[in-house]
Amino acid sequence: MHSDTLDLLHRTMEAQLVRAQHPEDFPYLPPVPAARYTDPGFARLEHDGLWMKNWLLAGHISDLPGPGSFFLFEQLNKSVIISRAKDGTIRAFHNACRHRGSALLLEHSGKAMRFVCPYHAWGYSLEGELKSVPDQHDFTCLDKAENGLLPVRCEVELGMIFINFDDNAGPLADFLAPQAPQKVGYPLEKMVVKQRLLVEMNCNWKLALHNFLEIYHVATVHAKSIAPYLDSPSFVVALFANGHMRFGTRKKKGDTIFEADLYKPDDVAEVFNQCTIALPTFPNAFYALDPGGFSLQSFWPAGVDKSIMEVRLMGWDIDSEADKEHWQAMNGIVRNILSEDLRLFQSIQNSFEQGTIPELRFGYQERACYWFEEEVDRSIGVDNIPEAQRVAQVLSGQMQR
Repeated sequence: MHSDTLDLLHRTMEAQLVRAQHPEDFPYLPPVPAARYTDPGFARLEHDGLWMKNWLLAGHISDLPGPGSFFLFEQLNKSVIISRAKDGTIRAFHNACRHRGSALLLEHSGKAMRFVCPYHAWGYSLEGELKSVPDQHDFTCLDKAENGLLPVRCEVELGMIFINFDDNAGPLADFLAPQAPQKVGYPLEKMVVKQRLLVEMNCNWKLALHNFLEIYHVATVHAKSIAPYLDSPSFVVALFANGHMRFGTRKKKGDTIFEADLYKPDDVAEVFNQCTIALPTFPNAFYALDPGGFSLQSFWPAGVDKSIMEVRLMGWDIDSEADKEHWQAMNGIVRNILSEDLRLFQSIQNSFEQGTIPELRFGYQERACYWFEEEVDRSIGVDNIPEAQRVAQVLSGQMQR
């Protein structure tokens, strides 16, 4: 983290610790309509204007250890092959044969030096080129060069693989640029996926994500699991362009919430030892940097009232029995912490669906939730949203530039 960024973080923390009233320069946050979490029409607007237009975290390069390695992105009713070519280039293609649309790959992950359709055996290279067609003489005027796999935009940032279904979207680096200074001093590019979890939830995806955009609930919901490690009154929020954010919270029990003797690289900046730095990344990713590793979470819709939390436990590239045992144990610990949250989500969804609670109210500590909702509307296009379902655009003056 750059020195000016670090200085600002500590100054805002000190101000937060002595704050005893609502900040005078902070605007009123109007109620947020509950229909945003129950209306199929709003979900369709999200699909077209948010999910099909933004850069989406699809995976990590450690899931592609060598040429021919692949995994499938299977969210949003899409199936996308993400693979590493012989020259190391990572590419993404729609998982559909150009012949009659069959899925080429049926396993979630594996290794294949050529993609061969299980239906009629059309074969494609790792670069997506159509290479072989059984009985090709039966296909008059078939131009192989024009019938390669359909590509999906794919770019990598610090080991994280992103895809975008919009050919006209700007570069990934530009999209992530507002948040980039917060990562300086943490060697994300050296990390690997240790464990992967999929958690099904009975609520709208945005309601689940809200839970990770505030610390207000931690003292109540996580009184024994997380709260003892965090100095919650020091919690500060920075709002950035493109809907991204940065949270900072001072630690209470040493430099990590993990095992004290767990391997930690020497090139992690001191700020990450002193503070938990969390980076909510629009539209649906969240992670909190810790010297010992972290939980990388993505939230996906599976219906208006159903969602999936995809969790990757990220650690350092260490291959030892102690490391394996640690991450296996962390799998259980993370599941236990998540269960403390999940037991409440369905009741929230029910309150909205039944009309008991027609709108949400966010306070100053929950301003990140409101900033996220504002960006949802900006991504869809405010004028495309029914007036009764919009949120007021009031926080632009609070954005850090």
